[in-house]
Formats: sequence, C-alpha cells, structure tokens
Amino acid sequence: MATQRIDFIDLAKGVCIFLVVIGHCGVPINIPGFEIVRMPLYFILSGLFFKDYGGIKSLTIKKINKILIPFLFFYIIGNIAFFAIKYIAPQYLITNARGILDIFNNRQFFNGPIWFLLCLFWCNIYFCLISIYIKRESIRIATVCGIGAMGWWLGKQGIFVPLFLDVAMTALPLFTFGYYLKKSNILYPNKYDKYNIPIAITFWAIAFFLVTTTHYRLSLHYNGLEGWSTYIISIASVLSILFLCKSIKRLPFISYIGRYSIVLLCVHHMIYRPVKVLLQATEISAINNEYSVAAVTLLLSALCIPLCIKYIPHFVAQKDLIKNI
Repeated sequence: MATQRIDFIDLAKGVCIFLVVIGHCGVPINIPGFEIVRMPLYFILSGLFFKDYGGIKSLTIKKINKILIPFLFFYIIGNIAFFAIKYIAPQYLITNARGILDIFNNRQFFNGPIWFLLCLFWCNIYFCLISIYIKRESIRIATVCGIGAMGWWLGKQGIFVPLFLDVAMTALPLFTFGYYLKKSNILYPNKYDKYNIPIAITFWAIAFFLVTTTHYRLSLHYNGLEGWSTYIISIASVLSILFLCKSIKRLPFISYIGRYSIVLLCVHHMIYRPVKVLLQATEISAINNEYSVAAVTLLLSALCIPLCIKYIPHFVAQKDLIKNI
C-alpha cells in the first residue's frame, strides 16, 4: 500500500516539476486550467504530508533541514553566479535580481524558482501554529481563509512584504486543502479507483468551464491573485492531475525527477540560462527553440540528481544538517 502511494505521489511531483521547468524554458502550456496548476500542485502536495512533529520546535528544525537549508545554499550559489556573470560577461545578465539582499527587498532572485522553498517554509510554520492553538476545525479553517484573504489583499494593494511572508499567506489555503485532502481515501487503494480516469476528466472539465467563463489570474511568485474562481480552478486542476497519476501510478523518468524534485527546482534555472545562450549561438534553427532548451535543461538537471545526493545530501533534503535536540 505504501509503495503504491509513494509511486503515484512521485509521479504527481514529477508532473509538477516537469511543468515548472518547461514553463521557465518558454514552452507554452496550452491545456486550459493547467497553466496555473504548477504552484498549487506543489503547495497541495506539501500540505498532503504535513506533520507537526510534536510541536513548533521539532517542526521548525525539521523544516530548516528539509526546506530552509536547501533554500539558503542555492540562494548563495545563485548570488555567486550572479556576481561572476556580472563581472565576466555582463551582456548576458538579463534579470531583475540585484544581489544578496534580494531576499529582503525583491521578489526576484537570480536563482528565481527557489522562492517556493522560502514560501513553503512559512506555510508550514503558519499551519503548525494554527494547528497547535486552534483545535476547533471550523475556526481553524476560518482562520486559514482569513490569512489567505489578508495575503490576497496585500497583493491587491501592491504592498511588498519581505521574505515571501505575504505569498505564504495567499498560498496557505492551498496548503491547508492538501492537509484535509489527506483525510480522504485518495492516497490509498480503494474500491473507487476504477473511476479515477472519469473523476480526473470531471475535475478537468470543471477547471475548463471556469477558465472559459470567469476571470482568473494566479501568479504566486508576485502575490498576484484575481477572480473568485482562481482557487477553484487551481484545486480542480490539481485534483485532475492527482487522480490521473493515481491511475497511471508510475512513469520512469517523470517519477524519478518527482522523487527528487527539490534538486530540479534548485538547479534548473542556473542550467537553462547558459543552455539558452549556447543554443542561440548556433546557426541551426531546428535546435534554437524553447523545446530544445527545455529538453537539454531537463536532461542536465536530472543528471545533477545523483551528484547532489552523493556530494551535497544535506543541501538537497536527503540528510539532516541540524539534529533535533
């Protein structure tokens, strides 16, 4: 039972990181509802496996090891690359990042995608505190919705909050949905699994209907959320992917990169930039396009997985650097 659950979750995480990488490489995603599914899928999957580890202290140490240390490591690596390129080849430095203090005054890092790790860290802290101090489910859910509304309001007003604390507020309802989804039977084999494909199609149809009939917008990186249907579209699209993955169970390459999705999240942005420059320098138009950039980036990022696991396991969430006291 556990193996099947892990397999289909790894596949879902693989679909997520695949969409993230090809999206950053410029490959268009023309499936209605799926263009905004990447980050909601990540947050819902993270909430699906939330544990408080006995209290805020244990959870904080756990999440420092699994989330914050990888963030800080690759944030520093990104800034080293930023200043090296700025000094050696400034003509290739096309970014809104400004340097090491971006974490406090900018939403754009040079290694941009790792913002998700910082945001996810705060989601875990927020929800752990809510779980500890609010025991009544209805009040807990109302609190999460209130915090989500506050995050949305901050984004709507254009108010910048450092360290992605505001984005974590906006994402908290998605994270919380994942936590409560765990209480269903979706993780485990059950008699309804024969309907997984029809269920996936139904949720996709809901997302498609709302995408084509309502105004929506989700850009969590910049805390941009518009339209009452955005959360519904995100959740319906995520559920469609989850039920589809549960039916398929495993796809070797996608499941592999899903299992180690944190590695691809942290390295792919620093790979696709030079790959894009190198392919643009060629005179062969057939390989000078976003699909080629995405394919090479995915391959090279996947090749980084065994290297990172072997040589820097503490910085890719494979081993704990800080021991729980």
